[in-house]
Amino acid sequence: MGKPVVLVTGYPKFSNFKENISEKMIQYLNEKIFPNFEVITSLLSVDENGSDMTANRIINNEKFDAIIHLGFSVNRDIISLEKFAYNEYEMANSDNSGRKIVSGSIIKDDLEIYETTASIYGIDQLLNNNKYICWSSNPGRFICNETYFKTLSALSKSNLENKTLPVLFIHLPSEENLSFIKQLEVVESVLDCIIQKPKLKVVGGLIFDNHGRILSCKRPKNDQWGGWWEFPGGKIEVDENPYQALTREIFEELNLRISPSQIEERVIYDYDDRQVELIILNCGVVSANKITLLEHDEMRWLSREELLEVKWLPADLPILKKWFIQGLPNLPLD
Repeated sequence: MGKPVVLVTGYPKFSNFKENISEKMIQYLNEKIFPNFEVITSLLSVDENGSDMTANRIINNEKFDAIIHLGFSVNRDIISLEKFAYNEYEMANSDNSGRKIVSGSIIKDDLEIYETTASIYGIDQLLNNNKYICWSSNPGRFICNETYFKTLSALSKSNLENKTLPVLFIHLPSEENLSFIKQLEVVESVLDCIIQKPKLKVVGGLIFDNHGRILSCKRPKNDQWGGWWEFPGGKIEVDENPYQALTREIFEELNLRISPSQIEERVIYDYDDRQVELIILNCGVVSANKITLLEHDEMRWLSREELLEVKWLPADLPILKKWFIQGLPNLPLD
């Protein structure tokens, strides 16, 4: 199996600008050898034909593992990652073909908006440590937005098995605002982040009541995976072991002091945007009246026969199916 392939596009100069930093960027990327993936580049014309080029490659079933569009924005001070593409024209200037559309839809009868298919979770981890990059919700209404919208639209309608292929548009500022070397470093970091799933270690608590049932908690509606059920718990922070992490998470979520005794299960699950290693620790028996839900919408005690009656998170479900067949783990010995 070869390396994953990332298509990176840029544009030549347009309007009255003497150059376009995105063209310079793809020239550098095209010459670099990356250890974990291969970059192929494409220079898109600043007109309708250019905005169609990547969408047409998707329609023709060309295989990529990620698509990154790069563009220049004179109004940006730092690198902007565009979360959305909009189905509308509002060109303040003519493109390089002389076309200037001030209103109307890019694709008739299509969605009004598409969201990036890149891992927002993974990129958020990068943003936390980098002051030169941010999310943006306004890609403009020029060729950049047109290209982005057509690409995401083509992906959504394609015959490709992977409709979650990461697609992202990145607006680059002027070199007067941020040096080219710094921008190159950041773009390379984004490429690494997008092509390689972030790995996350999490813990979950196996908590029993006096009847031998186990506790399940329902995620809040406005949260990612809202309405799904899970073991209470969460992310293992830096310098924490699973026992420390679960003790902290259970207190933060349930206002409950527990003493995890042993690891019962360990599973690795691949979501579209991350790989999760889930560790389940046995916490023994807890009285229901000691629990206060601080982050979940609902909780439910489940017997072995009831384990599959709720909609478990995908990473949790294999464990519950196993217990449904083989029986629940034993309570820890005193």
